[in-house]
Amino acid sequence: MNYTAVVIAVCIAVACVAAASLAALIILYNLKKSVRSIELDDITGLPTFAKFKHDVRQILRNANPDEYMFLMLNVDNFNFINDSYGFSRGNLLLLELANHFSSQLQDGEILCRYYADTFILFTKNPQLLPLIEERVYQMTTMPRQIQELLPTRYTLTFSTSVYYITDPSGDLTNMIDKANIARKIGKENVLTHRVMEYTKAMDEENELKKEITLSMDKAIENKEFEVYFQPKVYFDNGKIMGAEALIRWNKPDRGLMTPDSFVPLFEHNGFIQKIDISVLEEVCHFLDDWSHAASDGTCPMPLTISFNLSRTHLMNPNLIRDLQRIVSKYNILPNHIEVELTETVMFENKKRLIRAMNDMKRVGFSISVDDFGSGFSSLNLLKDMPADVIKLDKGFLSDGENNSKEAVIITSVIDMAKKLNMKTVAEGVETKEQAQFLRTMGCDIAQGFYYARPMPKKDYLAMLEEEYLA
Repeated sequence: MNYTAVVIAVCIAVACVAAASLAALIILYNLKKSVRSIELDDITGLPTFAKFKHDVRQILRNANPDEYMFLMLNVDNFNFINDSYGFSRGNLLLLELANHFSSQLQDGEILCRYYADTFILFTKNPQLLPLIEERVYQMTTMPRQIQELLPTRYTLTFSTSVYYITDPSGDLTNMIDKANIARKIGKENVLTHRVMEYTKAMDEENELKKEITLSMDKAIENKEFEVYFQPKVYFDNGKIMGAEALIRWNKPDRGLMTPDSFVPLFEHNGFIQKIDISVLEEVCHFLDDWSHAASDGTCPMPLTISFNLSRTHLMNPNLIRDLQRIVSKYNILPNHIEVELTETVMFENKKRLIRAMNDMKRVGFSISVDDFGSGFSSLNLLKDMPADVIKLDKGFLSDGENNSKEAVIITSVIDMAKKLNMKTVAEGVETKEQAQFLRTMGCDIAQGFYYARPMPKKDYLAMLEEEYLA
């Protein structure tokens, strides 16, 4: 082999070694990158949830019951930031939040981004809720660099919850799920900086929600939902003028369930629309039967039945057509149907609501504002709302007959309603004294246990027959 051949062979060997070394370096780099991606969140730089659980387990091996806890912090209405300013701004905000939270970590604490806009802090349990709330207040008080990412005068709020680790050897994912259950339950009912503690009762509530969600469609098919009627009477003569239709769920394994146990969930998942329509169907069916109840086949007394319409219907462009279709099916005049909208709906999308109310009135339906007085700007709403009826919130009657201030308020509302050509209905009338008080104040219609509790259709029909056909 000549010298040139030797040089070439050496060069090839060196090149092969270099290539192998480079390949090894690339593999090592990619391996480190993969490990980093497994251990660190790509948006915030915090530990991933998997890394978080691994590190927490190491600490809990030698922990005592109730020594540690999980604190969950969820940014309220984070979609507003993403929708208004884009995901880049949203991700930057998450990064700054992570930096802010990290700057307040104490020895032994571990923080991670659980998912989306939710963070989890593993920390010592201070044993006193006020101390936890104070810590949350400090963590959720935003520095200037975060405020600069938000719209002017926009306040970032958080839903927070805590799970106390009673069994350090337990399943971590299950513990964090329980903290999340507490967060969800408290999200709509707790003020910012307040902490919702997990309790076993929340598990039962969560299981009930799952049970309801899984059985609601079948319940419609099996006709488990029943419409009850609570009579309304005229104050001046005590005669029945109609009723409010109220939904009940006669669940085979639980018995008769009242609306507060399932309606909020149906409002959230949209199933309430099916419920409302089924209630209207039953109301129209009842009015059709009543219209032929007299011996000569005529209507003994025209009635007005009200039913609740959820705010979710306001997004339905076919709402008026759907309502008209049902009343036409039973040959019911729309003016015998009163659509009840809660006062809280008035604040959510005022223009859309006014348009829907005007459309319903245009085709003949009556409109009532339910729970009037429970909101913050009730009087201001009336100048714009094309309502026919105001239903006074039953909170007015807590001590109404003996309270001069409440008497002034109720009298003022009733007088104002009369001047606006609106009828007034008093809800929650439970005593003779309340009835006399409201009659004296000039209220038009009464509804409450003093007169009658909600009842099945057959019982309401019997009450009407006794009054108008006996």
